[in-house]
Amino acid sequence: MSASLPIPFAIGEIVWRCGNGHVEEYLVCPECAGTKALTLVQGNGEQVFIACACCSLGSDPPSGRVKRTRFEHRPERFLCARVDVNGDVIRYRDDALSCSYCEATRLFRSHEECQRACDAENAQRAEEEKARAIANLASKRRDMAWSVHYWGRKVRDLAKDLETARARLAVCKDRA
Repeated sequence: MSASLPIPFAIGEIVWRCGNGHVEEYLVCPECAGTKALTLVQGNGEQVFIACACCSLGSDPPSGRVKRTRFEHRPERFLCARVDVNGDVIRYRDDALSCSYCEATRLFRSHEECQRACDAENAQRAEEEKARAIANLASKRRDMAWSVHYWGRKVRDLAKDLETARARLAVCKDRA
């Protein structure tokens, strides 16, 4: 018994694929509105000014801007120069010298059909980028709140240590 797998496109056929396009843009930080600092109001009403963590990368200071990626997949012409079959996956290479492969399921016979697929992929990637940005913002907010709590506790502990050291120093001076 033999099995056959239909090859959807012929060698030499020109088809369309979704090209990988994106634009990186810098926007005003949504958290600090470009001021690079935030005012945090603690539960006791005390206001604390902190550097914005949302627009700083790693240990760099805040910049007041955040980088966003906007995807712009567009139809690209694709010349089917070579076909590779691995199990039930069919991939094409666009010319004999290129290492650029594309799966047959991502190739389209018409520009319009490819454009619809590009529009759908752009919308999906935009939603993913939006969800990533919201998760990142929430994480940075938690980090900033933790930082204020940690450093506030550190200040209180150091003030207590300073008070203890001054009391001990006073005892030493009284003995002398």
